[in-house]
Amino acid sequence: MGIFDRSKTSEIAQELLALKSKISELPQKFQTGTSVFGAGAGKAQEQIPTLCAVIDDAVKALKTGLDIHNRPITKPQITDGLKRLVTATRQPAFIGLVSVVLSPNGVIELEKNMKELEKIANRIK
Repeated sequence: MGIFDRSKTSEIAQELLALKSKISELPQKFQTGTSVFGAGAGKAQEQIPTLCAVIDDAVKALKTGLDIHNRPITKPQITDGLKRLVTATRQPAFIGLVSVVLSPNGVIELEKNMKELEKIANRIK
């Protein structure tokens, strides 16, 4: 059954997956309009897929009670991990990196999505 009752797990997991879908669309909806080349380009382009992968990992953890290494994980640990992710996306270095691939409106939209992620994370505890 995992670490939650099925209805709460399903509800939160669906919210996380819907949010992941919105985040994954940001590069297509909010491109910078410039070609991205150079050493930092690959790293910049990896950020959105990495965010999405972390959300997938949280969904798996909610459903199974196991982390990415198949070790038991608690609800507070899942919450803390998602909150750390949100905090990391607010750092100037991260914002500078994603602004290579996202327009200013895309960066704003990403921040809105991160606020939503934080709200969802707070409901997990």
